[in-house]
Amino acid sequence: MKRFSQWLAAALLAVSAWQAPVQAAENPYVETEEVFYHVMESHLSKPQAAQLVKGALQAVSEQAKERKKLQLAVSPEDDTWDELEQRLVEWQSKGGFDAASMNVWAIDGMLSTLDDPHSVFFTADELRLFQSDVENQFVGFGFRLRMQNDHLIIREIVPGSPAAASVLKRGDQLQKVNEVSLVGKSFEESYAYLKGAEGTEAVLTVYRPAEKRELQVKLKRAMMTLPEAEGQLFSDGSIGYISLETFGSEGALQMRDKLLEFARSPKPLTGLVLDLRDNGGGYLATARDIASLFMEEGLLMYTTNRNGVEVETWVRNGRDINVPVRILVNGGTASASELLSGALRDHGIAKLIGTKTYGKGSAQQVIPLSAGDALKLTLNEYFTPKHTIVNHIGLTPDILVEDYGAQVIEALHSLNVRQWELSDEDGDTVINGIPFPTVEPLFKQGTNGLQIRAAVLSHLLKDPEIGEKEYVELSPYLHKHSALKVQSKNGFHVLTYTS
Repeated sequence: MKRFSQWLAAALLAVSAWQAPVQAAENPYVETEEVFYHVMESHLSKPQAAQLVKGALQAVSEQAKERKKLQLAVSPEDDTWDELEQRLVEWQSKGGFDAASMNVWAIDGMLSTLDDPHSVFFTADELRLFQSDVENQFVGFGFRLRMQNDHLIIREIVPGSPAAASVLKRGDQLQKVNEVSLVGKSFEESYAYLKGAEGTEAVLTVYRPAEKRELQVKLKRAMMTLPEAEGQLFSDGSIGYISLETFGSEGALQMRDKLLEFARSPKPLTGLVLDLRDNGGGYLATARDIASLFMEEGLLMYTTNRNGVEVETWVRNGRDINVPVRILVNGGTASASELLSGALRDHGIAKLIGTKTYGKGSAQQVIPLSAGDALKLTLNEYFTPKHTIVNHIGLTPDILVEDYGAQVIEALHSLNVRQWELSDEDGDTVINGIPFPTVEPLFKQGTNGLQIRAAVLSHLLKDPEIGEKEYVELSPYLHKHSALKVQSKNGFHVLTYTS
């Protein structure tokens, strides 16, 4: 649901500071050598040298065959760094390849043998993209999109962005980028046409349904940093909602500021909904700092290294939140998100609601290489305070709910909410005053009248017989439940209910 990201599950990073690379040596394969020894000495799986050498040579051999129809035989006798380096020198000369390409092929080949998608070689440019993603930075026009009924809908405009300074509005349908039509294209295809370098311009064509007219807007792409933590109080004024996009360097400070804002509200806080859906993780230090906003002191996690040595990581000098917490999770909740969720649940502070999480229970370190590139390497596996295994398994929620909107409903039910107001606005499902982007609208017109998402109604009314089918006719339930009402406000359907 959140913005399209190249890095689905960001690393739980042991360090966040980037160090300037040292000057590359004359050895053309210095980065391959550095990666070889870093992996041999530190990777969680304790790989063998022969494994890495074979992977590197196999990858180079495949590239040589694909690019130049050159057959390069991989010898099983090559199983040391010296033999790998010798073979790379021979093959580079034989194929006329450049050393930079040979390094990338060999490194990728070594890493492919680890069966670890989180150990990754980054070029300098790829590293900047990765770090920008963790810090919630991106280059763009300043709006977020959602796909609805095959239309790309602007669901949010970022304050202070180029889009915010234009005539664009929430609900506008994006139809063209320059002369390229986006009608019928997938979200990923459309995103590719929207991408571009900072400072470049594009003419966007949008259709505004409310005014039944088409507009053209020229915008310039800019670098933006989105808030990591956003939120507000639900309409009753006593339950807070915070959505955490990533565990970047500002995440804990922004979370703290939101909690302080809630504390200043007229009503005392009685509960908190923390949304970690599609949050792929970030820095360990941020996860620990955020945990300290929920508990005064407690074990955050256990980590083990390649030798099985177990280390405890603790939260100290924190502050108990003293209200029940509900954490929304799904298959995109990964790494630091799982760490925080598991810790708060094990300490009895929170319950998890949604679907099973991603299952990334490992921690990485970004290691600078001589030529300015970097290696993100898995060093540890982590476990929750109750020794729950996360890696390759994920966390099973306390309350399993599939539907995106119904997950919010269930969280509020568990916090004793009794007054409800639900509506569709510009494609979002608005629940007690807070809009949530959902794949499908809350309401739609059927042949026999107004229909509503079945899962949302089922969880709202606590009626499992309604089931999880897509939509149901609303009128029978309006007759059955006198407290359930629907009306129209400003062109939107609004459902109210007292449970």
